[in-house]
Amino acid sequence: MSAASPALLTVEEAARIGRCSIKTVRRAYATGALTAYRRRGSRVVLLDSDDVVAWAQGELLQPRRGTTSAAEFKAGQRSVTKRARRAEEATRARKLVSQLRFDLSADALRDRRVARTEPAP
Repeated sequence: MSAASPALLTVEEAARIGRCSIKTVRRAYATGALTAYRRRGSRVVLLDSDDVVAWAQGELLQPRRGTTSAAEFKAGQRSVTKRARRAEEATRARKLVSQLRFDLSADALRDRRVARTEPAP
């Protein structure tokens, strides 16, 4: 392979090299400790072999700029979920406002009941 293109490993291969679980490798690239790539149109995650070897040997790698930690990612997801839930509640409230309102007093309920039981002329 040329020096310009790094040797890429799958998550399973990286887990074997690091003698750890696949979940640990995924956590490592989610925090930016490993460089992860994805081919266009594919869901397969590929990792830079040099980074994997250095990570497996215990070297500390600086997270790449622009990456977020797993905790920051989850916090962002929660805020997105909260915003979506608030928007849904606002939509639901608007629908309730646009619906017809009924008088639920005892007199009004009695009048409606009487109107239903009387035959139509």
